[in-house]
Amino acid sequence: MIYLTNDTLDHAVYFEFCGKEPHTLGSSREQRYFGLLGNGIYEVPVTLKSHHGRIDVDFGRSELFSLVEEDDVRRIIGEMVKERTLH
Repeated sequence: MIYLTNDTLDHAVYFEFCGKEPHTLGSSREQRYFGLLGNGIYEVPVTLKSHHGRIDVDFGRSELFSLVEEDDVRRIIGEMVKERTLH
């Protein structure tokens, strides 16, 4: 479990990796990561796709995003994945 930030109620927002798998799209290969984003009250599934040096972050729907900015969390998770895959 990785702490990311706090929401508007001052609850910790965390991300937990659940797994990864390679995925092939035609001749292109990408890595997909799966996890959960939550704050102890709400949780939402997350899928991350890494291909050609780019990270796409897809969230399910959740009330969590009324307490924390989705774009901020998307940016933080994207940076975290880039950092971890480069090291």
